[in-house]
Amino acid sequence: MATTVMAAALAAAGSFFVATRNNVQDEILRVETQQGVRSAMDTMVRDLRLGGACLPVSGDFVTLDSVNSTSDQIATRTGLVRPNQTCIRTTTTADISATTSTIAVETANGFTSGMRVYIRKADGTTGEIFTLTGVNVGAKTLTKATTLSQSYLLGSGVYAVDERQYAVDSSVPAQPVLTIAANGGSATPFAAGIENLTVKYQLARNCDSASGCDVVDIPANDAEFAIVNQLYITLTARSRTTLTNGQYYRITKTVSAKPRNLLPG
Repeated sequence: MATTVMAAALAAAGSFFVATRNNVQDEILRVETQQGVRSAMDTMVRDLRLGGACLPVSGDFVTLDSVNSTSDQIATRTGLVRPNQTCIRTTTTADISATTSTIAVETANGFTSGMRVYIRKADGTTGEIFTLTGVNVGAKTLTKATTLSQSYLLGSGVYAVDERQYAVDSSVPAQPVLTIAANGGSATPFAAGIENLTVKYQLARNCDSASGCDVVDIPANDAEFAIVNQLYITLTARSRTTLTNGQYYRITKTVSAKPRNLLPG
Protein backbone atom coordinates (compact mmCIF):
# COMPACT_ATOMS: atom_id res chain seq x y z
CA MET A 1 0.00 0.00 0.00
CA ALA A 2 2.77 2.37 0.98
CA THR A 3 4.62 1.54 -2.25
CA THR A 4 1.55 2.35 -4.34
CA VAL A 5 1.02 5.67 -2.61
CA MET A 6 4.69 6.54 -3.03
CA ALA A 7 4.55 5.70 -6.77
CA ALA A 8 1.48 7.82 -7.26
CA ALA A 9 3.10 10.72 -5.43
CA LEU A 10 6.26 10.44 -7.54
CA ALA A 11 4.21 10.32 -10.74
CA ALA A 12 2.30 13.40 -9.71
CA ALA A 13 5.49 15.18 -8.76
CA GLY A 14 7.06 14.17 -12.07
CA SER A 15 4.11 15.48 -14.06
CA PHE A 16 4.16 18.72 -12.09
CA PHE A 17 7.91 19.10 -12.72
CA VAL A 18 7.53 18.53 -16.47
CA ALA A 19 4.61 20.95 -16.71
CA THR A 20 6.51 23.58 -14.75
CA ARG A 21 9.64 23.11 -16.87
CA ASN A 22 7.60 23.44 -20.08
CA ASN A 23 5.87 26.57 -18.82
CA VAL A 24 9.21 28.12 -17.91
CA GLN A 25 10.72 27.26 -21.30
CA ASP A 26 7.69 28.66 -23.13
CA GLU A 27 7.77 31.83 -21.06
CA ILE A 28 11.47 32.32 -21.81
CA LEU A 29 10.73 32.09 -25.54
CA ARG A 30 7.85 34.56 -25.25
CA VAL A 31 9.98 37.05 -23.30
CA GLU A 32 12.90 36.70 -25.74
CA THR A 33 10.60 37.33 -28.69
CA GLN A 34 8.94 40.35 -27.07
CA GLN A 35 12.29 41.85 -26.08
CA GLY A 36 13.66 41.28 -29.58
CA VAL A 37 10.83 43.07 -31.34
CA ARG A 38 10.88 45.96 -28.85
CA SER A 39 14.63 46.42 -29.18
CA ALA A 40 14.40 46.38 -32.99
CA MET A 41 11.58 48.92 -32.92
CA ASP A 42 13.41 51.25 -30.54
CA THR A 43 16.44 51.38 -32.84
CA MET A 44 14.38 51.87 -36.00
CA VAL A 45 12.26 54.61 -34.46
CA ARG A 46 15.31 56.47 -33.20
CA ASP A 47 16.92 56.42 -36.66
CA LEU A 48 13.69 57.44 -38.40
CA ARG A 49 13.05 60.33 -36.02
CA LEU A 50 16.50 61.76 -36.72
CA GLY A 51 16.15 61.34 -40.49
CA GLY A 52 16.69 64.50 -42.50
CA ALA A 53 18.78 66.44 -40.00
CA CYS A 54 21.34 68.64 -41.80
CA LEU A 55 19.97 67.58 -45.19
CA PRO A 56 18.10 69.70 -47.77
CA VAL A 57 14.36 70.03 -47.16
CA SER A 58 13.43 70.94 -50.71
CA GLY A 59 14.05 69.61 -54.19
CA ASP A 60 15.57 66.13 -54.59
CA PHE A 61 14.42 64.13 -51.56
CA VAL A 62 17.04 61.93 -49.93
CA THR A 63 15.94 61.41 -46.32
CA LEU A 64 13.73 58.36 -46.88
CA ASP A 65 13.80 55.62 -49.48
CA SER A 66 11.52 52.60 -49.49
CA VAL A 67 10.52 49.38 -51.19
CA ASN A 68 6.90 48.27 -50.83
CA SER A 69 6.66 44.47 -51.04
CA THR A 70 5.40 41.45 -49.11
CA SER A 71 7.92 42.54 -46.51
CA ASP A 72 8.87 46.19 -46.90
CA GLN A 73 12.28 47.85 -46.85
CA ILE A 74 13.15 51.33 -45.66
CA ALA A 75 16.26 53.50 -45.70
CA THR A 76 16.75 56.62 -43.64
CA ARG A 77 19.52 59.19 -43.90
CA THR A 78 20.74 61.78 -41.46
CA GLY A 79 23.31 64.50 -41.94
CA LEU A 80 26.41 64.24 -39.74
CA VAL A 81 27.69 67.03 -37.52
CA ARG A 82 31.07 68.28 -36.36
CA PRO A 83 32.07 68.30 -32.67
CA ASN A 84 30.77 71.88 -32.44
CA GLN A 85 27.37 70.60 -33.64
CA THR A 86 27.54 72.33 -37.05
CA CYS A 87 26.42 70.27 -40.02
CA ILE A 88 29.18 68.67 -42.09
CA ARG A 89 28.41 70.11 -45.51
CA THR A 90 30.15 72.21 -48.11
CA THR A 91 29.88 73.51 -51.67
CA THR A 92 31.90 72.64 -54.75
CA THR A 93 34.19 75.41 -56.03
CA ALA A 94 34.70 73.99 -59.53
CA ASP A 95 32.75 71.98 -62.06
CA ILE A 96 33.24 68.21 -61.85
CA SER A 97 32.48 65.57 -64.43
CA ALA A 98 31.06 62.16 -63.64
CA THR A 99 34.56 60.67 -63.65
CA THR A 100 36.41 63.46 -61.83
CA SER A 101 38.30 61.97 -58.89
CA THR A 102 39.14 65.18 -57.00
CA ILE A 103 36.37 67.52 -55.88
CA ALA A 104 37.34 71.07 -54.93
CA VAL A 105 35.19 72.41 -52.10
CA GLU A 106 34.89 75.49 -49.90
CA THR A 107 35.92 73.47 -46.84
CA ALA A 108 36.80 69.82 -46.23
CA ASN A 109 36.68 70.19 -42.45
CA GLY A 110 34.70 67.38 -40.82
CA PHE A 111 34.80 65.05 -43.83
CA THR A 112 36.77 61.81 -43.53
CA SER A 113 37.87 59.08 -45.90
CA GLY A 114 35.27 56.32 -46.08
CA MET A 115 32.47 58.72 -45.19
CA ARG A 116 29.19 58.49 -47.07
CA VAL A 117 28.25 61.78 -48.80
CA TYR A 118 25.37 63.15 -50.83
CA ILE A 119 26.11 65.52 -53.70
CA ARG A 120 23.28 67.60 -55.12
CA LYS A 121 23.05 70.01 -58.03
CA ALA A 122 22.95 73.66 -57.08
CA ASP A 123 19.36 73.92 -58.33
CA GLY A 124 18.35 71.01 -56.05
CA THR A 125 16.85 68.94 -58.85
CA THR A 126 18.94 65.77 -58.60
CA GLY A 127 21.78 64.25 -56.62
CA GLU A 128 23.37 60.98 -55.60
CA ILE A 129 25.23 59.24 -52.81
CA PHE A 130 28.74 57.85 -52.85
CA THR A 131 31.68 57.14 -50.53
CA LEU A 132 34.75 59.33 -50.15
CA THR A 133 38.13 57.71 -50.67
CA GLY A 134 40.22 60.62 -49.41
CA VAL A 135 40.14 64.07 -47.81
CA ASN A 136 42.72 66.89 -47.89
CA VAL A 137 41.63 69.57 -45.44
CA GLY A 138 44.50 71.94 -46.32
CA ALA A 139 43.94 71.70 -50.07
CA LYS A 140 40.17 71.75 -49.57
CA THR A 141 39.55 68.71 -51.70
CA LEU A 142 37.56 65.50 -51.45
CA THR A 143 38.46 62.38 -53.42
CA LYS A 144 36.24 59.68 -54.85
CA ALA A 145 36.69 56.51 -56.89
CA THR A 146 33.05 56.24 -57.92
CA THR A 147 31.85 57.24 -61.38
CA LEU A 148 28.82 59.43 -60.84
CA SER A 149 25.70 59.34 -62.97
CA GLN A 150 26.11 62.94 -64.13
CA SER A 151 28.27 66.04 -63.95
CA TYR A 152 27.90 68.71 -61.25
CA LEU A 153 28.56 72.40 -61.75
CA LEU A 154 30.32 74.77 -59.37
CA GLY A 155 28.06 75.53 -56.41
CA SER A 156 26.74 71.99 -55.94
CA GLY A 157 26.16 70.94 -52.34
CA VAL A 158 28.04 68.11 -50.60
CA TYR A 159 26.59 66.66 -47.39
CA ALA A 160 28.02 64.03 -45.00
CA VAL A 161 25.35 61.44 -44.29
CA ASP A 162 24.69 58.49 -42.03
CA GLU A 163 22.60 55.92 -43.89
CA ARG A 164 20.61 52.98 -42.43
CA GLN A 165 18.71 50.45 -44.50
CA TYR A 166 16.36 47.94 -42.85
CA ALA A 167 14.95 44.78 -44.47
CA VAL A 168 13.87 41.26 -43.55
CA ASP A 169 16.02 38.37 -44.77
CA SER A 170 13.94 35.19 -45.09
CA SER A 171 16.43 33.32 -47.26
CA VAL A 172 16.69 30.77 -44.46
CA PRO A 173 12.98 30.18 -43.69
CA ALA A 174 13.71 28.61 -40.32
CA GLN A 175 15.72 31.66 -39.24
CA PRO A 176 14.18 34.93 -40.50
CA VAL A 177 16.10 38.00 -39.41
CA LEU A 178 15.83 41.78 -39.60
CA THR A 179 18.97 43.13 -41.22
CA ILE A 180 20.61 46.52 -41.21
CA ALA A 181 22.99 47.88 -43.85
CA ALA A 182 24.95 50.93 -42.73
CA ASN A 183 26.49 53.47 -45.10
CA GLY A 184 26.47 51.37 -48.23
CA GLY A 185 27.81 48.27 -46.48
CA SER A 186 26.47 44.74 -46.66
CA ALA A 187 23.30 43.82 -44.80
CA THR A 188 24.06 42.21 -41.44
CA PRO A 189 21.70 40.44 -39.01
CA PHE A 190 20.23 42.85 -36.52
CA ALA A 191 17.25 41.15 -34.82
CA ALA A 192 16.60 37.41 -35.05
CA GLY A 193 13.09 36.07 -35.54
CA ILE A 194 11.63 39.10 -37.36
CA GLU A 195 9.42 37.64 -40.09
CA ASN A 196 7.86 40.74 -41.57
CA LEU A 197 8.32 44.51 -41.77
CA THR A 198 5.47 46.75 -42.90
CA VAL A 199 5.80 50.52 -43.22
CA LYS A 200 2.94 52.94 -43.84
CA TYR A 201 3.32 56.66 -44.42
CA GLN A 202 1.01 59.37 -43.13
CA LEU A 203 1.12 62.46 -45.31
CA ALA A 204 0.40 66.04 -44.33
CA ARG A 205 -2.50 66.05 -46.77
CA ASN A 206 -6.29 66.06 -46.28
CA CYS A 207 -5.77 66.17 -42.52
CA ASP A 208 -8.97 68.21 -42.12
CA SER A 209 -11.07 65.47 -43.71
CA ALA A 210 -13.32 63.20 -41.67
CA SER A 211 -11.02 60.23 -42.27
CA GLY A 212 -7.92 62.17 -41.25
CA CYS A 213 -4.58 62.55 -43.02
CA ASP A 214 -3.84 60.39 -46.04
CA VAL A 215 -1.98 57.17 -45.20
CA VAL A 216 -0.25 55.34 -48.07
CA ASP A 217 1.74 52.14 -48.49
CA ILE A 218 4.51 54.14 -50.11
CA PRO A 219 4.77 57.77 -51.28
CA ALA A 220 4.37 58.02 -55.04
CA ASN A 221 7.20 60.51 -55.62
CA ASP A 222 9.63 62.95 -53.99
CA ALA A 223 6.84 65.46 -53.48
CA GLU A 224 4.87 62.97 -51.38
CA PHE A 225 7.97 61.82 -49.49
CA ALA A 226 8.60 65.45 -48.56
CA ILE A 227 5.23 65.73 -46.79
CA VAL A 228 5.52 62.54 -44.71
CA ASN A 229 4.69 63.57 -41.15
CA GLN A 230 4.37 60.15 -39.53
CA LEU A 231 5.53 56.60 -40.17
CA TYR A 232 3.87 53.45 -38.84
CA ILE A 233 6.30 50.58 -38.38
CA THR A 234 4.83 47.09 -37.90
CA LEU A 235 7.09 44.16 -37.05
CA THR A 236 6.04 40.53 -36.77
CA ALA A 237 8.40 38.36 -34.76
CA ARG A 238 8.38 34.69 -33.85
CA SER A 239 10.18 32.64 -31.23
CA ARG A 240 13.51 31.04 -32.13
CA THR A 241 12.04 27.58 -31.55
CA THR A 242 8.54 26.18 -31.18
CA LEU A 243 6.71 26.16 -27.89
CA THR A 244 5.90 22.88 -26.19
CA ASN A 245 2.60 22.84 -28.10
CA GLY A 246 4.60 22.59 -31.34
CA GLN A 247 3.70 26.11 -32.52
CA TYR A 248 5.88 29.20 -32.81
CA TYR A 249 5.04 32.08 -30.53
CA ARG A 250 4.29 35.12 -32.71
CA ILE A 251 3.85 38.75 -31.82
CA THR A 252 3.00 41.74 -34.00
CA LYS A 253 3.67 45.26 -32.80
CA THR A 254 3.09 48.66 -34.43
CA VAL A 255 4.79 51.88 -33.41
CA SER A 256 4.74 55.37 -34.93
CA ALA A 257 7.67 57.65 -35.60
CA LYS A 258 7.66 61.28 -36.68
CA PRO A 259 10.64 62.33 -38.81
CA ARG A 260 10.97 65.55 -36.86
CA ASN A 261 13.27 67.21 -39.37
CA LEU A 262 10.76 67.05 -42.22
CA LEU A 263 7.66 68.79 -40.97
CA PRO A 264 6.91 70.89 -37.92
CA GLY A 265 4.20 69.87 -35.48
